[in-house]
Amino acid sequence: MTTTLTMQTCLEQYALISLEKRDKLERLVSEHIYELDLDTRTIRFSNGLEISYQVLGTESDNTLSWLWAWAEEQTEVPMNLLSSAFKLKDWGEREQISEFFSPSVDLTLADGHAIALVSSQICNASSFYRDDYEGGAAFLLLFDNRIDSQPSFDRARLTQQFSELISRMELNHRNTFLSYFLLKGLSPVEKGSLIACELENGEQVIAEFDEAGKVIMLNGEKISEY
Repeated sequence: MTTTLTMQTCLEQYALISLEKRDKLERLVSEHIYELDLDTRTIRFSNGLEISYQVLGTESDNTLSWLWAWAEEQTEVPMNLLSSAFKLKDWGEREQISEFFSPSVDLTLADGHAIALVSSQICNASSFYRDDYEGGAAFLLLFDNRIDSQPSFDRARLTQQFSELISRMELNHRNTFLSYFLLKGLSPVEKGSLIACELENGEQVIAEFDEAGKVIMLNGEKISEY
């Protein structure tokens, strides 16, 4: 039976692996300042790195809404920086996920962070980036092999990112946890309420979930209720 995709199910599938991509970017550029170059289609960091990007859209603190870059009528962004946004529009129409083909979206339904988490995986991007400015933020997808080659999550980073994610979003914890391992091509073992998996660095991760899919224990430590 085919499962109908929704924004929530997409987040459960893709959020953790997209957070790993962001973690890889942070390892590479740290806190270096940056500037966007529309002509060269690169984001340039002060440590000398230049990385290709695509523009997804913007979220506004004033209208409390997300606006896709392809729907911006008075944009200065050239069309060649919008190809990923248009790809996501087409994908959203095929899958009937309105957040991806509606020109604007109420932030209570999906904010830029949630949209970028899904978009990063759908477009096979290396990472995503939030560009804050007065009154809102723009979200970009970045593409660069140097990001891809950074280390994957170790147990501590995975635990931290997973804990922060489920504290921010209403997700099925078990589905979210399991999807990360499967997308990584790892071999999780499910046994009753437990999921165990060996990470790429050899560390073992074990989580216990209740019948509703909510995490109870993670690596032997009780998890506070979210």
